[in-house]
Amino acid sequence: MNQVNRTNYIFPAIGMGLILSAIIFVVVLIPRWTFRPPQPKDLRNYTAQELRGRTVYTREGCFYCHSMVSRPQDWDNGTKSKASDYYYDEWHLLGSERSGPDLSQIGGKFPDEYHIQHHKQPRSLKPGSIMPNYEYLSDQDMTDLTAYMQSLGSNGRRALDPLTGQLKWGELVDAKGPTGEIEKVAVWKGGANFVADRERIASENYDQHLETPYKYTAEVEELLLGTSHEAQLSKGAVQAVATANFPTEEALREARVENPDLRAWSEVSYKEPDQIPTDLAGLAALQKRRTIANQGRGIYNQKCSSCHGLTGNGRGWASASMTKRAANFWEDKFENYRTDTWYWRIRRGVPGTQMPRWEFDLSPEQTLYLVAFQKYISQNKGLGALKGMDAPVYGLPPSSAKTSIQPSN
Repeated sequence: MNQVNRTNYIFPAIGMGLILSAIIFVVVLIPRWTFRPPQPKDLRNYTAQELRGRTVYTREGCFYCHSMVSRPQDWDNGTKSKASDYYYDEWHLLGSERSGPDLSQIGGKFPDEYHIQHHKQPRSLKPGSIMPNYEYLSDQDMTDLTAYMQSLGSNGRRALDPLTGQLKWGELVDAKGPTGEIEKVAVWKGGANFVADRERIASENYDQHLETPYKYTAEVEELLLGTSHEAQLSKGAVQAVATANFPTEEALREARVENPDLRAWSEVSYKEPDQIPTDLAGLAALQKRRTIANQGRGIYNQKCSSCHGLTGNGRGWASASMTKRAANFWEDKFENYRTDTWYWRIRRGVPGTQMPRWEFDLSPEQTLYLVAFQKYISQNKGLGALKGMDAPVYGLPPSSAKTSIQPSN
């Protein structure tokens, strides 16, 4: 009987094991040993009470249903998470499941009493919630958990002003711990003025349009400071609506190490002056803004006027038949819209309405011309000086038109 030769897998297995070990060593271990990110300036460690609350949060498995990081593509979670939000977390409670809402920016949104009631009986505040009751938690655990929740995010009690290094919304005071020891705890800085301070912060957040997804803010920054082909095409249009505060993207990144809240640009105002400038430079700048806005008017007439009206007052022919009427850009709230807010709404559309996502049809350059026109009509409550200017029906910037109309044979 001939002996059957059996394949020996020992050496291939050793080789594959060595390759796997090398990958783990290079991709996992070396970065873990050598990665030393700069410490953010807007950074405060947890108090003992907040750390106890974090332990309760982990013990009860809250991270199975709640994530704790706001990504650029998360529309409704507020500002994008920063390094200071989780710098001191070990291990990280970022989470990946969102059966419940993201909690990265939950701090400061609700009073302590709301959190305590919500943890005890979730459906008393949010009917239909699948969150279990946590009535069995002790008063100490409930207080600590609430303190941890209130510490999170850019409006939480751990938030620091990067310029002054002082707490924005919280104040550290001495208090007795669960075993009688004296420890530092964070309390709401407003004290007796809690309601008034909360209203003020809510108003500031609304004026700043923190709901604008970071994705679109970053895209405007790239168009303004970047060197990509798209940025080069859009340079003239974006500079007409926003003035860069930094010469390059690298300079902006370096400055944000010290102050992560720095704005990349200042808004160009399209408000008509009370008096026409007499100097040549001022007159030329005014005429340029009018010309840029009028170019956007051509796109607006073609794409938007049927719903929003020729002057932006929301009284287009199609608006009358809509369940949700088209927006009236003469309303005061639109006057303070930033460039990235306009850019987001145009490109993404408005969910729950009949406004389409124009990012499938308009280039970034065309979008920015349209931003200029909408800034003009919202800040001037109508066409203003543009009323006497010719608005080309097909006034698309020639460098960004996606298609050209060819004469038929």
